[in-house]
Amino acid sequence: MKSDYEIVIIGAGVCGLATARALSEKGFHSILIIEKEENFGQGISSRNSEVIHSGIYYPKNTLKSKYCIQGRELLYTYCAENDIFYNRCGKLIVANESQETSLLKLFELGLSKGLTELKILSRKEINQIEPKIKGSLGLKIESTGIINAHDLMNSFYQKSLSSNHDYLFKTKVLGCEITQNGYKIAIQSPAAEIENVSCDWVINSGGLNSDLISNMIIPKKKTPSFIFSKGTYFSLSSRWRNQFSHLIYPMPDKDHRSLGIHLSFDQIGNVKLGPDAHFLQERIENYTIDDSLINDFFQAASRYIVDLKIEDLSLNFSGIRPKINSKNHTFQDFYISHEIEKGFPGWINMIGIDSPGLTSSIAIGEDVAKMIQNV
Repeated sequence: MKSDYEIVIIGAGVCGLATARALSEKGFHSILIIEKEENFGQGISSRNSEVIHSGIYYPKNTLKSKYCIQGRELLYTYCAENDIFYNRCGKLIVANESQETSLLKLFELGLSKGLTELKILSRKEINQIEPKIKGSLGLKIESTGIINAHDLMNSFYQKSLSSNHDYLFKTKVLGCEITQNGYKIAIQSPAAEIENVSCDWVINSGGLNSDLISNMIIPKKKTPSFIFSKGTYFSLSSRWRNQFSHLIYPMPDKDHRSLGIHLSFDQIGNVKLGPDAHFLQERIENYTIDDSLINDFFQAASRYIVDLKIEDLSLNFSGIRPKINSKNHTFQDFYISHEIEKGFPGWINMIGIDSPGLTSSIAIGEDVAKMIQNV
């Protein structure tokens, strides 16, 4: 019996949409995308710094390093060809005297991965290009940039629609089971009606719930588990608008929890700080923001911003990232796998897609599409 769809994608965040777009480019039309929110890109994909990362931080021979470096250039090209805002503004990582050795090690890591647009800056050189930034040593990375994430996702969405893909918004996935021909997915519509959809392939791009979706079909012990990291952002007042020409980052946390409270800006020059990183004790998608964090943000940012005042800061928004649970919270890679070796042919998991997921999205989408095309 023929399935309702050839492919079902669960989750319409940036990676789910990028995969739909990649599949449309390869001629796949029988596709359904299921999203629990009322529109695309309402979760992780819209609650971030909107930065195109260089790939410098991630260890060699990891998926994050591979997809970030590939995806960065694909993203710049795609934006230029599709009239999507981006600014290849570059980034400056600043260190104090005690962090200089670590900064130089980061520089060497970048060179070892083939990153060429790197330059070490002295205190004087930092001041010349960013007069409002202080640091004893800097690392300039020219390949970093910013993007309008919503416009990017809308472009993916429109290309998917042009290939006659179907979308179900405000729809929950209740369960999945393997069948003789593929998979049967139980879904609940906004009207609370429950129905089943059959398909040959399932692409699990469920973001914060991707582990739970995987557990509907694959035993829990065979699926990565999550810890959740909540990060808050503060805006800077209008006096800081258009005062920076580069993104500004401190040295990253040694325990890999975050890249530190950094400074970024949007296409009209509005400046924000964040995110910080706080591990959550339970799975709650709660985006409330806490103004008691203002002192921590002020102290962190004052280490590298000259003449910052606490009244310059105001609460902006928060985001939650799914991080694959690893021993001692060490480096957590993406998990992207066609689960055929676990006995589930046609099921592709995309789990733990946190930063640099936005930068990596086109590269991930193209690789996932190849997994299906090459079978």
